[in-house]
Parts: sequence; structure tokens; C-alpha cells
Amino acid sequence: MDKIRAFIEDQFLVSFDEDFPEDTNLFKEGIMDSFGYVQLCRFLEREFAITFSEAEMTGNVLVSLSQIRDTVAAKVAALGKAG
Repeated sequence: MDKIRAFIEDQFLVSFDEDFPEDTNLFKEGIMDSFGYVQLCRFLEREFAITFSEAEMTGNVLVSLSQIRDTVAAKVAALGKAG
């Protein structure tokens, strides 16, 4: 899951630390816009062989690093159970 943090830090030029915690809403802070969001989703889908439903993509599920990690971990775990 460190790949997710590295991608966000590189793509959006931020560094997570005590002043910018992992549960920070990236949209509300102006870090990520809709174009960046699509790039992030495509990266996650390619990197982890998962897909996001329309509801997930439009439901404020992927707005912070902590939420993104939790969502990806759950999807990867579900794939393991399904396989």
C-alpha cells in the first residue's frame, strides 16, 4: 500500500506528515481535482487489478489516503476470496 502513498505524493506534490495527515480530504484541501481523481483511479485499477463501480467513484469513497488504502485493501481481499 506504500505505492498508493508514493503515487499521491508524486502526482499531487504533497507530503503526508503530522501537518498533513493521511485522513486529509484531498478534494477539500484543493490537492486533487476531477482529472487527478481519474488518474488516481486508473492507477489503482492497473496496479492492484481491481475495478471501481460508478457508485464508488462518485460516492466520496476515495477522498483521503486512509480511505483509499482501506478501499483498495478490501477490494484486494475480496478478489482473494472470490478466486
